[in-house]
Amino acid sequence: MHKIAIGVIVMINVSGNALDDWYEQGVERNDKLLTVNCCGYQKLMTIDLNRKRDQGRVDYQLIYLVGGRGTFYLNHQSQEVHKGQIVIFPPNEPQNYTYYAKDATEAYWIHFTGHGTHDYLQQFGLHNSAIHTVGQVDEVSGLFKKIIQELNMNKPFSDQLTSAYLLTLLALLGRRLQSTEVQGKVDHNADIHKIMEIMHESYSQNLVVSDLARKCNLSLFRFIHKFKAVTGTTPGKYVTSIRVNEAKKMLAETSLNVKEVASIVGYENPLYFSRVFCQAVGIPPSRYKEQFS
Repeated sequence: MHKIAIGVIVMINVSGNALDDWYEQGVERNDKLLTVNCCGYQKLMTIDLNRKRDQGRVDYQLIYLVGGRGTFYLNHQSQEVHKGQIVIFPPNEPQNYTYYAKDATEAYWIHFTGHGTHDYLQQFGLHNSAIHTVGQVDEVSGLFKKIIQELNMNKPFSDQLTSAYLLTLLALLGRRLQSTEVQGKVDHNADIHKIMEIMHESYSQNLVVSDLARKCNLSLFRFIHKFKAVTGTTPGKYVTSIRVNEAKKMLAETSLNVKEVASIVGYENPLYFSRVFCQAVGIPPSRYKEQFS
């Protein structure tokens, strides 16, 4: 961590660079699909900070404010950007923005490039406007930290990892933009989505439908009706499909026998498991496994 100080700490600046040197104009890499040039974090303490690049950079820049606010000159006008918002500068677009210490501004930034960058940003809905509201997302801040750490440590496959982290970061921001929470709407099926998560995590356990209904504060009838409306099937059949799919993976990819697989996916009686499996797949689990022997 680098702390710029004259008597007292005036700004905290943490950054990592994929290149051997800093290039203010940026670096364009068309030989890569998606790659990180540099990444960092800034926290204003007692001084203001202004960044002005009249010609912009040849790579993309994404800024994520996690505290305070900033004043950005975009589309020939001054616009305030607040905590929970991101700003994206395409290549060769002028960059002019100011952070004020009185606002205790904190921001993550990242410069990236690659021949697939435009398509990814378009796919995730991040290419149509400069400012997007995504809210506070701990996962995104965590990914920025991981990218900075990778750039500084320069371990094997660092380039591949930072690219993977960046792609995940962009996908999370895109998901956030599309989420009903950001759009100011209520997810009326959040309770069912939570139950679906529980089912996928605990499918091997004895999941009692009435208990799941109580977790949603719904009657048994209302829960089953709502679950079917969201998933297209009943809670019981949904759990069975998870169990059968997990069993198929284990039968195909491991040396476990049918009895062992049955126990792992939640069936104490292997004969009952075989009936359930045969009904869902069309052949007994033993024959299914033979296909991969």
